Amino acid sequence: MFLTIKGKIIFFVTLVMVISAIVNIYFTNRDVGNAMLVAQKKSAINILHSLDLIIKDEYHNLLSDKRTMTLLKRQQLKQAASMIESVFKGYHSSVREDLPEPQAVKHALEWLNAAPFDAIDYFIISKDSQVLASSNKNITNETYKNVKDIKQRNISEVMGFNNLKKQGDYAVCMINSDDGKANSVLAFFLPLDQWGYTIATSIDISDIEAEAQIKQKKIIKSLIQYSKQLNITENGFVYMFDSNDNIFIPPPKHIKNDIHLSMNILTNNTVYEDIKESSKSDISELRFISSNYDTNKSMIAYCNYFKPLKWYTSVMVPVNEINKPAKKLVIRQSLIILLMFMAGLIAVFILVTRIAKPLNLLSLYAKKLPELDFTKPLEKRTPIDDLPDKYKDEVGDLASSFILMRQELSKNIQDLIKITSSRERIESELNIAREIQLGMVPKTFPSFPEYKEFDLYATLIPAKEIGGDLYDFFMIDKDHMCFTLGDVSDKGIPAALFMVVTRTLIRTLSGKEHSPSAMMHNINNVLSADNPRSMFVTLIIGILNIKTGEIKYANGGHNPPIVVPNDTEVFFKEGKNEPLVGAMPGISYSDNSLFLSSGESFFLYTDGVNEAMNIKEEQYSNKKLLSQVSKNKDKSANEVVETVLNSVREHSHPAPQSDDIAMLMIKYNGNKL
Repeated sequence: MFLTIKGKIIFFVTLVMVISAIVNIYFTNRDVGNAMLVAQKKSAINILHSLDLIIKDEYHNLLSDKRTMTLLKRQQLKQAASMIESVFKGYHSSVREDLPEPQAVKHALEWLNAAPFDAIDYFIISKDSQVLASSNKNITNETYKNVKDIKQRNISEVMGFNNLKKQGDYAVCMINSDDGKANSVLAFFLPLDQWGYTIATSIDISDIEAEAQIKQKKIIKSLIQYSKQLNITENGFVYMFDSNDNIFIPPPKHIKNDIHLSMNILTNNTVYEDIKESSKSDISELRFISSNYDTNKSMIAYCNYFKPLKWYTSVMVPVNEINKPAKKLVIRQSLIILLMFMAGLIAVFILVTRIAKPLNLLSLYAKKLPELDFTKPLEKRTPIDDLPDKYKDEVGDLASSFILMRQELSKNIQDLIKITSSRERIESELNIAREIQLGMVPKTFPSFPEYKEFDLYATLIPAKEIGGDLYDFFMIDKDHMCFTLGDVSDKGIPAALFMVVTRTLIRTLSGKEHSPSAMMHNINNVLSADNPRSMFVTLIIGILNIKTGEIKYANGGHNPPIVVPNDTEVFFKEGKNEPLVGAMPGISYSDNSLFLSSGESFFLYTDGVNEAMNIKEEQYSNKKLLSQVSKNKDKSANEVVETVLNSVREHSHPAPQSDDIAMLMIKYNGNKL
């Protein structure tokens, strides 16, 4: 069994499993603590239920008393309003006995102003919300003007004659007294149909609210007495407060009263916020560590919320006190486990030492391998050469593998040196060719700073070291600028050579021909005359009259250019679908013409732009190209080209560039400059 690494590992794993089984005993003992936690949770929930029942019972009594007193007040107001209604109806009936109506109204209002009333205020309101008469001189047109009742109704609208039902309406609101104190007032509004008035009666009900507050304090007092009789844990306690941070049942003296406003280190919220969030359910559980404690003392809070009074009740228990009995048992068993672990550790150490000795020798030799010079003959003998004969197990096999690896590594490095030398020579030549190719196209912008009539910018980015896309521009004379952009059918060095020939022909023929179609015709004849590989180029040659803004151009099988007008949508300038350049001789081409106004642009591009692929093999598309040019049409030529280039790169990333990219844009500024 011990002749192989496998056997040794099996023995070691068996030993670890035995130790793991012992460790599992520890975690099983931990369940005792969990069971105690469950028991404590049930106890806390029972306490919360008891407190909740007390609060509900007392609150229902409070509501019942408050409702009885309020109904009594409402009945008094309604009876008073009915009495005034009967008096006013009496005055109204006197109109029929030859008493003028204005005189009857006057007598009725004078009666109300002079009538002695106690506790209840009476006043009459016209249809336009004016106080016509009042038993209380302090009630004016402004008293209820901007006041809202507890239902958020505007009192001036509630008391309006046209808004009242026949049986009248009640409202409770806050009215400021002479001393500036806000009093709670119950009002009753009754419509007087005979004259279109509103009879209003009101009474101060602050005494009802005061009585309710007194009873509420009695509820809190009884809750405090009940909480003192509870036996939770050594430092467990009941904590109760309301939504206004008023503490009703405070924590013990050794705990700060504002524990609910301290920070919960576990959530970075205040304990109050966590209790409020947790209390949305019936009875919830919350763990927290208060920032008020000097030590990180974990607590569990079982929370309940009484919505009518907005009271939060919590039973808070330190976690360590719940698990204290279980911890004593765990500590005792842990000592036993520790002794067994130490004994097993000594045995494992002895075994691993014997196994590790040859492995350490192999490890040291592996660290020296990077320092060996494999370009020279290797040493005949090394420290690991004797291991295959000494160890007949996996260690010996591993040593044989090291020896074979060393031999193969030396051989591969010799081959790699030869390959690398050849590759570096090729890469150097390609880099020189790239520099030559890119050096042939204009790269200085602005290229014609003395000409303010137009703004021109172009870019060329080969997909390989060198590519087949090209652009060029130059002044034919002081009024005409020639420009071109093309894409050779192949890639690499053949395409680059074809591109150089094409560019040279354009420069040469521009001095003889001022017609783009004629230039393209001659270039096609030259390129197709000696073209054994049947290469061709898609090409646009154009001439800009910088005085008039006219562009004449010929298109030999290239993508349609984009016209960027001032007042209309950006569009592709379609023309005749004419043949590729260099494919066959004798082809005639035609000139296309358009005029650019000041601020309008002409945009050329190769298919490396609109056909750029991402990793999903989705093309950039003509639609997206047109959209990018349109969104940036008011920018300079440089900014438009760079924006489109960045958009293409974002679309393609992380896929490699699939084709050469070339773009050229002319923005016409007009002759007025």
